[in-house]
Amino acid sequence: MRRATKRPGTHPIEITTSGPVRTCVGCGSRKAQAELTRFVVGPQGSVVADRRRRLPGRGAYLCGAGCLTAALKRKALGRAFRGKAGQVDPSQLGQAWE
Repeated sequence: MRRATKRPGTHPIEITTSGPVRTCVGCGSRKAQAELTRFVVGPQGSVVADRRRRLPGRGAYLCGAGCLTAALKRKALGRAFRGKAGQVDPSQLGQAWE
């Protein structure tokens, strides 16, 4: 007989929308995929915003500009892309929300 156990440090998360749920690499909050901005490693090896969500490859999601600075500070984008991202240009990524 298997017993359900709760791992320490985990909290149940209630998402009211249907559809895919993604985690922001900046703040760690879980939101519906439509609420987040997707970033991918582009053909030149730089990180670019994927507004239409059509570019191939592994994606990393961010909530907003504040989470971008947190992700850059923690080097979370490099980990999200498993080291395949080149140099990350914060000014170019910041333009994704303008």
